[in-house]
Amino acid sequence: MKIAIPTFGPRVSPRFDCAPCLLLFTLENGKVVGSENFSLQSWDRLQRLEKLKELGVHTLICGAIDGHSAQVLEDSRVRVISWVAGEAGEALRRFLEGRLRSGAELCPPCRRGRRRAGNCCGQKKSNRGGSP
Repeated sequence: MKIAIPTFGPRVSPRFDCAPCLLLFTLENGKVVGSENFSLQSWDRLQRLEKLKELGVHTLICGAIDGHSAQVLEDSRVRVISWVAGEAGEALRRFLEGRLRSGAELCPPCRRGRRRAGNCCGQKKSNRGGSP
C-alpha cells in the first residue's frame, strides 16, 4: 500500500495544488518499509493527479483540495483524507494507528511538558461567542 502526503517543510501542505514536495510511503503489514520524496514544484494540478495514479497511491493525506481533484482521485480508487493540518510525521503515525480523519488538526505534545491555558501551545482559546 502506498500513502502520499503533500508537504510544505515538515508539515502537511495547506493546499494540495501548491505543495512543493510529496512524501510517498510504502507500507507492508501496517509498517513503513520505504519512503521517497518528490519535488512537485514544476507539476500542475493535472500532472499531480496523474502522478499519484501512476505511482499506485492508495491514500492521499492532504490539506485543502478542490472538489474536482478529490473526485478524480476517488474515481481512481484513491482514498482522500483532506483538511488535515499539522506535522506530516504525526499524520502518518495517526493513519497507521487508524486514528486519522478528514479535518484533523494535529497538535504534537506540548514541548513545555504540560498543557497550559486550554491548549497545547500555551495560547488562549479564542472566544468567538462574544461572552467572557
